[in-house]
Amino acid sequence: MQHSVWAAEIRMKLVADDIKIFGQIEQAFDYTDPAMHNGTINLKTIDFEGKKYIVSRRYILGDDRDYYLDFVAPSEGLRAEKTGEHGELKLYLNKRLVTRDNFNFQKGTQRQSFAGMANKRTVFQGISDYYNREKLEEDLETFTEDAYKRKVRGDVIIKKVQGDPFLEVVQFVDGLVVRGGGTIINALPKEGKSYTALLLAVSVDAGTSQIWSVKQGEVLFVNIERHEDLMIRRLAGVNTALGLDPARGLSMINMQGTPLKYIMDSIKYHIESEDIKLVIVDSISRAGMGSLTDDRVAVEMMDVLNGWVENTGRSWVSIAHRAWEGQHVFGSVQFFAACDVMVDLEKSHNETRNEMGVKVSVSGENDLPPSKPHVVAFGFDEFGLNSVRRATEEEFPDLMDERDNIRDRIWNHLRSNGKRTTTEIAQDLGEMSNSVYKTLGRMEKKNAVSRQGKHWELKNR
Repeated sequence: MQHSVWAAEIRMKLVADDIKIFGQIEQAFDYTDPAMHNGTINLKTIDFEGKKYIVSRRYILGDDRDYYLDFVAPSEGLRAEKTGEHGELKLYLNKRLVTRDNFNFQKGTQRQSFAGMANKRTVFQGISDYYNREKLEEDLETFTEDAYKRKVRGDVIIKKVQGDPFLEVVQFVDGLVVRGGGTIINALPKEGKSYTALLLAVSVDAGTSQIWSVKQGEVLFVNIERHEDLMIRRLAGVNTALGLDPARGLSMINMQGTPLKYIMDSIKYHIESEDIKLVIVDSISRAGMGSLTDDRVAVEMMDVLNGWVENTGRSWVSIAHRAWEGQHVFGSVQFFAACDVMVDLEKSHNETRNEMGVKVSVSGENDLPPSKPHVVAFGFDEFGLNSVRRATEEEFPDLMDERDNIRDRIWNHLRSNGKRTTTEIAQDLGEMSNSVYKTLGRMEKKNAVSRQGKHWELKNR
């Protein structure tokens, strides 16, 4: 068998032409030295497009040409389970995919099955004179024996980190959206969440600071809640309200009713390819990953959102529904723990001005100082939204905070005591009956309580 080695200039051209992972593999394994062509395969870790891969290359000498067989396993997919070390493995011959599988690396029968699938491929049978199934099984055993160990050694790097007091916390929207982080906008149903999120989206995309001080950046709005026609009409209204061309465009994904889990990888692709700076999701209630009250589901959901923006300078905002008691996001506490800013919304109406007032309050934040609530007034006519402005709580009295947080005290009292009359509640809490009655009326509008005759109770939904 005649020994043939590619000329250095040809090898360099192949590296330059590679637009996928093979260029990185080519650099990791230098086979210009003939002594490297035989012997046990070596595993190496490479970085490609922000991810780590465990790879190995088998160089095969042919009569007329040379071949290279690449073993590629994404590091993030390698995992230790009760039954053994599992992972996804792809096998390429001269950059052409031979086979792939996700299997138990420690099971001989599953390794043999992988080798059998490869051996059936026509492209693999073409090298049987130089490299057969038996040799593949030997290399496969070596790779699967060491892959997870290499992941463990390389996944966590300890380094001495110095503090830098001059690193600035950059915000896309002052007080609401931190660059590189995530924000959850939460409220009960029909409280203005979608309008507020769309207003925020257009403000950042257009770089207009009419309502909030913003930094301009390309925005992607992911709508899995509403029909596309409704979003088109609302977008025109928000544009008009901000003094922009009503037909001004906004990057949008409209897939009403589609669970987020089915499109999250596609969303990430478009975020990266279109250089999106802010992605807004309406809403995480349609994630489709399981019960929102399950901590594991909540953590997985937040990992997906944070995975879109981490180490990129991008940010995400997601709408979430509030629990019926009206005090926090429905579901696991992990939603609150994993976001950087938690924004609460409350709605009221000023019938004289035909406006909807939305009170925007930050109930939790990372790396930001506390901020005071503010009110955004949305004006409507027969065509929909036509104006937006900063307003005051006095213009929408229902949004003004009650003395001593009386709403929370009433809610807790009804939870503990069940049905009570206005007089009974006022006496028990030491409050004026008139104040209690007005507060209960506001709570009724928020679907927090219901009334049966003279008695009030928490809304049972």
